[in-house]
Amino acid sequence: MSLLPQEDEEKDRLFVVALARGLRVLAAFQPGESALSNQVLAQRTGLPKSTVSRLTYTLTKLGYLSQDGETGYYRLGLAVLALGSAVLGSYDIRRIAAPLMREFALKHTISVSLGMRDGSDIVYLESCRSQARVSVQLTVGSRVPLASTAIGRAGYAALNNSERAQLDGELAARYGKDWPSLQERLEQARQQYLQRGYSESFGEFERDVMAVGVALPSPAPGMPALCLNASGPAFAFSPELMRSQIAPALMQLARQLVPGG
Repeated sequence: MSLLPQEDEEKDRLFVVALARGLRVLAAFQPGESALSNQVLAQRTGLPKSTVSRLTYTLTKLGYLSQDGETGYYRLGLAVLALGSAVLGSYDIRRIAAPLMREFALKHTISVSLGMRDGSDIVYLESCRSQARVSVQLTVGSRVPLASTAIGRAGYAALNNSERAQLDGELAARYGKDWPSLQERLEQARQQYLQRGYSESFGEFERDVMAVGVALPSPAPGMPALCLNASGPAFAFSPELMRSQIAPALMQLARQLVPGG
C-alpha cells in the first residue's frame, strides 16, 4: 500500500494520521498468513504496540479485522473482502482479459498475470496459472517488487519522465545503498523494453522463475498503467525460449486486450 512516510504525516494538514495508521495495520497482512498478533503488527508497521491495540480493536468493531477467540490474534475480516471485490470489479478489462489469459496459459503451459503498480510494488489483479505440475503460485492480490520483476520493469518502462523521477525517489528510499546498482539495472531494462517491446527477469526475483512482461495503457485517466507477465519454471523455460516464443505471444495478447493501444 502506498502511503506517505511516517515522518511526513505531521507536515500535511490534510493528512488524517489515525486513518493512515489504521490502513498501515491492514496493509501489514501478507498473502497466505492466517493471523497476526498485535506485537507482530507493531513490528511491521513501526507503530507503538498500544497504538496498534487500539487500532485493531477499532478495525475489529468495524469488521475489517476478526479476532481469534483462543489466541487473540487478528486476521483480515469480511469488510476487507468486500472492498477488494469492489476494487477488482471496477476494472472492466479483467472481464475481457480473463478468458484470453486462460487460453494463453493453456496454449503455452505457462502462468500469466495482469497487474497494476502501487507505489514501488505491482499488485496482481488477475492471474491464470499453468496446468503444468509445477507452476508459479502467485494469485490475485499478490504483491511483488517492481524493481526485480518482469511485470514491474514493464510498468517502469511505461512511465513518463516525471512519473519515473517520482518513483525513483520512492525506490531510493526503499532500497538505500542498494539503489544505485538497482537503478542501473532498471535503466538497462527500460532501454531493452524500448528496443524489443518487452521486459525480462530471469531468476532475479525468484531463482527458479523465468518471466517476461509487457505494459498496457492506463484503464482510466489518472490511474497507473496495467502490466502483463508470463512466468514459468526455469527447468521448462530457457531464456531463449522466453525470448523467441513467449515474449512475442505475450505482446500479441496485449494487442488483443487493447486494440490499437
